[in-house]
Amino acid sequence: MVMVLGLNGLLSQAKAGPVSLTFDSGQLSIGAVIKERQILPATSQFPSDQLPAPQRTDIQLIGTQNGNEISFPASSNSGVQFPYMNFTNPIDPSVKVPFTFRMKGDGLNGTFDASTGEAHLAGKIDLVIVLGTGATFPLPDSMSDLAVPPLGLFARCRIADLPVDFSTETKAPFTAERYQGGLNGSGSMTTAWANVPDAVSENGTAESDANCRLLEQIIHSAGGLWLANGIEKPVPQPPPPPPSCESDRRLCPPPQFAEITDLTVTPKKKKVKAGKKVKLTARVTNSGNIAATGVVVKFKSTNKAVKVPASKTVTVPAGSTLPVKVVAKVKRKAKGKAGIRASSNGWSATSVIKVKPVKKKARKHRR
Repeated sequence: MVMVLGLNGLLSQAKAGPVSLTFDSGQLSIGAVIKERQILPATSQFPSDQLPAPQRTDIQLIGTQNGNEISFPASSNSGVQFPYMNFTNPIDPSVKVPFTFRMKGDGLNGTFDASTGEAHLAGKIDLVIVLGTGATFPLPDSMSDLAVPPLGLFARCRIADLPVDFSTETKAPFTAERYQGGLNGSGSMTTAWANVPDAVSENGTAESDANCRLLEQIIHSAGGLWLANGIEKPVPQPPPPPPSCESDRRLCPPPQFAEITDLTVTPKKKKVKAGKKVKLTARVTNSGNIAATGVVVKFKSTNKAVKVPASKTVTVPAGSTLPVKVVAKVKRKAKGKAGIRASSNGWSATSVIKVKPVKKKARKHRR
């Protein structure tokens, strides 16, 4: 058992060793303003004669690999590893806005499966953006950062602690691809975010500080970063699905409902001789967009000598008014008035019947 454990330990140690990761293509998207902007390969000379040239045109990370675990510490990946890239100013396309990355804390750590090409790297980075002239010289991030541009009097605006989670499995806002031929083969990783931390001016003048605040209006949007090796452009995003009820409530069909919104009775008043009949019509209105089925219209008389059906059940078509006819029977002994009340679904109406009594015939006297 001791020998087996010792052998396993030797195998584990054999798997551990240095590893490098190169990105020679890159694109950036932030909201609708900065959309699929190419940032790598970077120019071989930073756009200033005050800075040393040439610079790196790609990103090369140095780290360690232990089995499937890979780690790129911030201590061994200072600003030297990151070229100054740029994107065009959204307001003035003739102006290039230089920026670079800085690793934070534990750097980027994750996994790489050589058998499938699946890779993941997570951590935090700083985005350092050059905006105008600085009031003082920018302080280096570390001793190894001393020789890294910008060395001139440039104003820097920093977006600190941006969480990133690079993965070959991420599909938006850029489609990533698994690696082929190992970690230094062709492949790409994408990280996406819903928002970006606040931008803070480091050493700017009043004008560059204002530019940093202007940047705030752009960066607080969803976006993402695509970094690749051996692939020039990401796979195009699939076209958005056609608008539907789920994406646009205006396209939803109107709700299906039936609603009784009115009830009337005619005639409103009627004189009827005792012993006769009178026809009454209750009109029920359905304002819904489907038929109202099983609608019960109830009838009730206030005079026991005037009889009406207790109820009628009908179907009222959508958006229409249905007449419901009943016959009120007036008994010969009826007299006075009768209120015939119709009701349905909280609505009611009344028809008043005035009974004309039957005249008694005069008796003939015998001689």
